Amino acid sequence: MQPIYGIKVKLLKTIFHLIGLLAFTWLIYTIYTQNFSADPSKDIQHFTGITTLRLLIILALIPMVAFYLKLNTLFQVRKLLGLWCFFWANLHLASYLLLEIGWENITFFFSEVFSRIYLIIGALCWIILLLMAISSFDWLKNKFNQEWKRIHNLFYPLLLLVCIHYFLSLKSPTPEPIIYLIIIGLTYLFRFWQQKKNKSTNI
Repeated sequence: MQPIYGIKVKLLKTIFHLIGLLAFTWLIYTIYTQNFSADPSKDIQHFTGITTLRLLIILALIPMVAFYLKLNTLFQVRKLLGLWCFFWANLHLASYLLLEIGWENITFFFSEVFSRIYLIIGALCWIILLLMAISSFDWLKNKFNQEWKRIHNLFYPLLLLVCIHYFLSLKSPTPEPIIYLIIIGLTYLFRFWQQKKNKSTNI
Protein backbone atom coordinates (compact mmCIF):
# COMPACT_ATOMS: atom_id res chain seq x y z
CA MET A 1 0.00 0.00 0.00
CA GLN A 2 1.25 3.43 -0.91
CA PRO A 3 1.14 5.95 1.95
CA ILE A 4 -0.42 9.36 1.31
CA TYR A 5 0.96 12.04 3.60
CA GLY A 6 1.84 9.18 5.97
CA ILE A 7 -1.70 7.74 5.87
CA LYS A 8 -2.16 4.25 4.46
CA VAL A 9 -5.20 2.91 2.65
CA LYS A 10 -6.07 0.58 5.53
CA LEU A 11 -6.14 3.51 7.94
CA LEU A 12 -8.29 5.54 5.54
CA LYS A 13 -10.77 2.68 5.32
CA THR A 14 -10.81 2.46 9.11
CA ILE A 15 -11.58 6.19 9.31
CA PHE A 16 -14.51 5.88 6.91
CA HIS A 17 -15.79 2.82 8.76
CA LEU A 18 -15.67 4.85 11.97
CA ILE A 19 -17.65 7.68 10.36
CA GLY A 20 -20.46 5.26 9.49
CA LEU A 21 -20.29 3.36 12.78
CA LEU A 22 -20.12 6.41 15.04
CA ALA A 23 -23.26 7.82 13.42
CA PHE A 24 -24.98 4.46 13.94
CA THR A 25 -23.77 4.29 17.56
CA TRP A 26 -25.13 7.78 18.20
CA LEU A 27 -28.49 6.78 16.72
CA ILE A 28 -28.72 3.67 18.92
CA TYR A 29 -27.67 5.66 22.00
CA THR A 30 -30.26 8.37 21.31
CA ILE A 31 -32.99 5.76 20.85
CA TYR A 32 -31.93 4.00 24.08
CA THR A 33 -31.88 7.24 26.10
CA GLN A 34 -35.08 8.49 24.42
CA ASN A 35 -33.36 11.76 23.66
CA PHE A 36 -35.60 12.61 20.72
CA SER A 37 -38.39 15.15 20.36
CA ALA A 38 -42.10 14.46 20.82
CA ASP A 39 -42.09 12.66 17.44
CA PRO A 40 -39.16 10.20 17.61
CA SER A 41 -40.14 8.33 14.43
CA LYS A 42 -39.74 11.54 12.40
CA ASP A 43 -36.43 12.26 14.13
CA ILE A 44 -35.10 8.81 13.24
CA GLN A 45 -36.25 9.17 9.64
CA HIS A 46 -34.62 12.59 9.41
CA PHE A 47 -31.34 11.43 10.95
CA THR A 48 -30.99 8.36 8.73
CA GLY A 49 -31.90 10.39 5.64
CA ILE A 50 -29.57 13.31 6.35
CA THR A 51 -26.72 10.90 7.16
CA THR A 52 -27.23 9.25 3.76
CA LEU A 53 -27.13 12.64 2.04
CA ARG A 54 -24.00 13.78 3.89
CA LEU A 55 -22.16 10.56 3.09
CA LEU A 56 -23.10 10.94 -0.57
CA ILE A 57 -21.72 14.49 -0.54
CA ILE A 58 -18.46 13.27 1.04
CA LEU A 59 -18.32 10.63 -1.71
CA ALA A 60 -18.85 13.31 -4.37
CA LEU A 61 -16.08 15.46 -2.89
CA ILE A 62 -13.46 12.68 -3.08
CA PRO A 63 -12.35 13.41 -6.70
CA MET A 64 -11.94 17.12 -5.93
CA VAL A 65 -10.05 16.53 -2.68
CA ALA A 66 -7.90 13.85 -4.29
CA PHE A 67 -7.00 16.19 -7.17
CA TYR A 68 -6.15 19.33 -5.22
CA LEU A 69 -4.41 17.62 -2.29
CA LYS A 70 -2.77 14.90 -4.42
CA LEU A 71 -4.47 12.17 -2.39
CA ASN A 72 -5.21 9.71 -5.19
CA THR A 73 -5.44 6.81 -2.75
CA LEU A 74 -8.77 8.26 -1.64
CA PHE A 75 -10.27 6.69 -4.76
CA GLN A 76 -9.68 3.28 -3.18
CA VAL A 77 -12.20 3.98 -0.41
CA ARG A 78 -15.03 5.15 -2.67
CA LYS A 79 -16.65 1.71 -2.89
CA LEU A 80 -16.54 1.35 0.89
CA LEU A 81 -18.17 4.74 1.39
CA GLY A 82 -20.75 3.98 -1.30
CA LEU A 83 -21.78 0.82 0.55
CA TRP A 84 -22.15 2.84 3.75
CA CYS A 85 -24.43 5.21 1.82
CA PHE A 86 -26.57 2.24 0.80
CA PHE A 87 -26.59 0.98 4.39
CA TRP A 88 -27.94 4.30 5.67
CA ALA A 89 -30.43 4.55 2.79
CA ASN A 90 -31.77 1.14 3.87
CA LEU A 91 -32.07 2.37 7.46
CA HIS A 92 -33.94 5.43 6.17
CA LEU A 93 -36.34 3.28 4.17
CA ALA A 94 -36.80 0.83 7.05
CA SER A 95 -37.50 3.65 9.53
CA TYR A 96 -40.23 4.99 7.25
CA LEU A 97 -41.74 1.57 6.62
CA LEU A 98 -41.63 0.33 10.22
CA LEU A 99 -42.18 3.53 12.21
CA GLU A 100 -44.43 5.53 9.91
CA ILE A 101 -46.41 2.91 7.97
CA GLY A 102 -46.06 -0.38 9.82
CA TRP A 103 -44.64 -3.58 8.37
CA GLU A 104 -48.10 -5.18 8.17
CA ASN A 105 -49.33 -2.36 5.89
CA ILE A 106 -47.01 -3.11 2.96
CA THR A 107 -49.79 -2.47 0.41
CA PHE A 108 -50.51 0.92 1.96
CA PHE A 109 -46.76 1.61 1.88
CA PHE A 110 -46.65 1.33 -1.92
CA SER A 111 -49.82 3.38 -2.39
CA GLU A 112 -48.40 6.05 -0.08
CA VAL A 113 -45.08 6.16 -1.96
CA PHE A 114 -46.79 6.74 -5.32
CA SER A 115 -49.09 9.40 -3.90
CA ARG A 116 -46.35 11.94 -3.09
CA ILE A 117 -43.69 13.29 -5.43
CA TYR A 118 -40.92 13.45 -2.81
CA LEU A 119 -41.53 9.79 -1.90
CA ILE A 120 -41.39 8.79 -5.57
CA ILE A 121 -38.06 10.61 -5.86
CA GLY A 122 -36.85 8.89 -2.67
CA ALA A 123 -37.82 5.47 -4.04
CA LEU A 124 -35.98 6.22 -7.30
CA CYS A 125 -32.88 7.23 -5.32
CA TRP A 126 -33.00 3.96 -3.37
CA ILE A 127 -33.26 1.93 -6.59
CA ILE A 128 -30.24 3.72 -8.05
CA LEU A 129 -28.25 3.09 -4.86
CA LEU A 130 -29.31 -0.57 -4.97
CA LEU A 131 -28.04 -0.92 -8.55
CA MET A 132 -24.78 0.79 -7.65
CA ALA A 133 -24.30 -1.43 -4.58
CA ILE A 134 -24.95 -4.63 -6.55
CA SER A 135 -22.66 -3.56 -9.39
CA SER A 136 -19.84 -2.64 -6.98
CA PHE A 137 -18.57 -6.23 -6.93
CA ASP A 138 -15.35 -6.51 -8.94
CA TRP A 139 -16.43 -9.58 -10.93
CA LEU A 140 -19.58 -7.77 -12.09
CA LYS A 141 -17.56 -4.68 -12.97
CA ASN A 142 -15.21 -6.75 -15.12
CA LYS A 143 -18.02 -8.75 -16.75
CA PHE A 144 -20.37 -5.84 -17.49
CA ASN A 145 -17.94 -2.99 -17.98
CA GLN A 146 -20.12 -0.73 -20.15
CA GLU A 147 -23.27 -1.38 -18.09
CA TRP A 148 -21.25 -0.73 -14.91
CA LYS A 149 -20.19 2.66 -16.27
CA ARG A 150 -23.76 3.59 -17.18
CA ILE A 151 -25.01 2.68 -13.70
CA HIS A 152 -22.28 4.60 -11.90
CA ASN A 153 -22.75 7.62 -14.18
CA LEU A 154 -26.10 7.95 -12.41
CA PHE A 155 -24.27 9.06 -9.27
CA TYR A 156 -24.40 12.79 -10.05
CA PRO A 157 -28.10 12.80 -10.99
CA LEU A 158 -28.63 10.76 -7.80
CA LEU A 159 -26.99 13.51 -5.72
CA LEU A 160 -29.37 16.10 -7.07
CA LEU A 161 -32.41 13.84 -6.63
CA VAL A 162 -31.52 13.07 -3.00
CA CYS A 163 -31.17 16.78 -2.26
CA ILE A 164 -34.56 17.50 -3.91
CA HIS A 165 -36.12 14.64 -1.92
CA TYR A 166 -34.73 16.17 1.28
CA PHE A 167 -35.90 19.70 0.39
CA LEU A 168 -39.45 18.57 -0.49
CA SER A 169 -39.72 16.54 2.72
CA LEU A 170 -39.10 19.57 4.94
CA LYS A 171 -42.08 21.07 6.70
CA SER A 172 -40.45 24.49 6.95
CA PRO A 173 -37.62 25.99 4.82
CA THR A 174 -34.08 25.96 6.20
CA PRO A 175 -30.75 27.09 4.67
CA GLU A 176 -29.30 23.57 4.97
CA PRO A 177 -30.50 22.27 1.55
CA ILE A 178 -29.05 25.40 -0.11
CA ILE A 179 -25.65 24.64 1.42
CA TYR A 180 -25.82 21.07 0.13
CA LEU A 181 -26.87 22.28 -3.34
CA ILE A 182 -23.89 24.68 -3.46
CA ILE A 183 -21.49 21.86 -2.56
CA ILE A 184 -23.13 19.56 -5.12
CA GLY A 185 -22.87 22.34 -7.71
CA LEU A 186 -19.13 22.61 -7.04
CA THR A 187 -18.69 18.87 -7.58
CA TYR A 188 -20.65 19.16 -10.86
CA LEU A 189 -18.43 22.04 -12.03
CA PHE A 190 -15.28 20.13 -11.09
CA ARG A 191 -16.46 17.05 -12.99
CA PHE A 192 -17.33 19.17 -16.05
CA TRP A 193 -13.91 20.87 -15.89
CA GLN A 194 -12.12 17.52 -15.66
CA GLN A 195 -14.05 16.08 -18.60
CA LYS A 196 -13.28 19.17 -20.68
CA LYS A 197 -9.62 19.00 -19.67
CA ASN A 198 -9.40 15.29 -20.59
CA LYS A 199 -10.97 15.95 -24.01
CA SER A 200 -8.49 18.77 -24.78
CA THR A 201 -5.61 16.52 -23.67
CA ASN A 202 -6.70 13.72 -25.99
CA ILE A 203 -6.92 15.99 -29.04
